[in-house]
Amino acid sequence: MIQKNLSILLILFVFSLSACKRNAHKKKIEKENEVIAKVDSVETQKVEKLEVLKTEETPKVTVEPAEVDFKYLKIKSKVDFKGAGEDQSFPATIQIKKDSVIWISVAVGLEVARGIITRDSIVFLDRIHRNYYKFDFNSLSEQFNFNLNYDLVQSLLIGNMPIRQRQQDSVSKEERFFKILQDLKILQLENYIAQDNLKLVRLFGKTANAASTINVGYGEFQNINTVVMPQSVKVQIDAQSNAKEINTMINLQHNRIDFLEESPGFPFTIPKTYQQVFLKR
Repeated sequence: MIQKNLSILLILFVFSLSACKRNAHKKKIEKENEVIAKVDSVETQKVEKLEVLKTEETPKVTVEPAEVDFKYLKIKSKVDFKGAGEDQSFPATIQIKKDSVIWISVAVGLEVARGIITRDSIVFLDRIHRNYYKFDFNSLSEQFNFNLNYDLVQSLLIGNMPIRQRQQDSVSKEERFFKILQDLKILQLENYIAQDNLKLVRLFGKTANAASTINVGYGEFQNINTVVMPQSVKVQIDAQSNAKEINTMINLQHNRIDFLEESPGFPFTIPKTYQQVFLKR
């Protein structure tokens, strides 16, 4: 009987020790889990702080380019043109009604040529040969394999971005410039804005297949009635058309720039005796 009781006590003792060990092990695991949880929490907080600091250290770059705003412009310019087997230099008077009409007159003593550019067409009179040329931007774009339009021509003359800055455009800051990248699907544009005057100093564009490019440089900036405009404009267009490479260079030196409140007039008529000339592709 005593032996049996001893056996029962021994068994109970063993079970009690096992239970104590299990409880102790359970408490140990719980403490380890608490420590791990605290460590994880601290590490998470560190990562979150680093992400916040990283965001604070690299703020989004923004820039607002300085645009030339006007009602009417009158520009006296010298034009150097090289392309299509021609190399010419001539003085030109350029009159612009903002976003509407560009009127050009070339005179060397007497007027030798006159042109008018509207939002849908371009017409030039050759007074020497009594001919005229008429184009639309769609046909010119196909011929040069480059997207030509009125806004591009106007912006090239005065130094504004051809496509106004959009919210989705990418902006980065370089050593002396802000760089604005614009993806227009069929055309990619890189606009370089000077940090000192916020003016467009270089424009580079290429078609999606990189078959055609345009490179424009602006310089000799002049402050006219608190408006900053470039006096020097250099344009180079390299295009592929019908397996041929077309290279065109146009340099403009603006010698006089006048901002006008009243229209300077845009007289233009095609004389009945003039013959239309169609360019060969």
